[in-house]
Amino acid sequence: MHFPTRVLAALSVAVLLAILIIPTGALAHERRTIANGKYDVTVGWDTEPAYTDMKNGATIRIAQAGTNPAVPVEGADKTLKVQIRQGATTKEFPLRAVFGQPGYYAADIVPTRDGDYQWTFVGSINSDQVNEKFDTADGKFDKVEAATALQSPQALPDPSQQSAALSAAQSDAQSARMLAIGGLAIGALGLIAAIGVWLTRPRAAAPAQRPAGERV
Repeated sequence: MHFPTRVLAALSVAVLLAILIIPTGALAHERRTIANGKYDVTVGWDTEPAYTDMKNGATIRIAQAGTNPAVPVEGADKTLKVQIRQGATTKEFPLRAVFGQPGYYAADIVPTRDGDYQWTFVGSINSDQVNEKFDTADGKFDKVEAATALQSPQALPDPSQQSAALSAAQSDAQSARMLAIGGLAIGALGLIAAIGVWLTRPRAAAPAQRPAGERV
């Protein structure tokens, strides 16, 4: 079966436009309906993939549930926050409305550790209470990758390892100083003790002088 050249050209243009228009990382977002079925939300990193020590954003897009095209929900930045947890550390961040994208909100963050992150959106949307947890460990949006994957020609040392090495070196230097001070103190005490012994030792009696002219 042969297609006219004009049709093939049109198909090629359509495919190219689809590639350019569809946002990269779209599959690395989690979609969910919340607040008893009132809102459809899409959650993920603002820039994907996410790397350590690079500015990024924990984002949520909010729309009225079941609307097509989606009807954005505005004003949620005033009543909604996100708690971001990594390991044993949790920190709460405010959300800001992203200019030019109604219903799209971001919490600015520079992730400093690679691995899985857990986001919990808390507060309210239009007086509807929200407490929704999203976890990269579920695989629906990306975890944070180590920035060493981007570094060339060689990876930079890990700052945490550098800090640990510096602390160890400082501790060793402090121990060496304490040992040196202790050695000097012991040496000084020994010298003082020796001088004291020398000053207090019994003196030998001077020999008696004979009268002049006396023969031995």
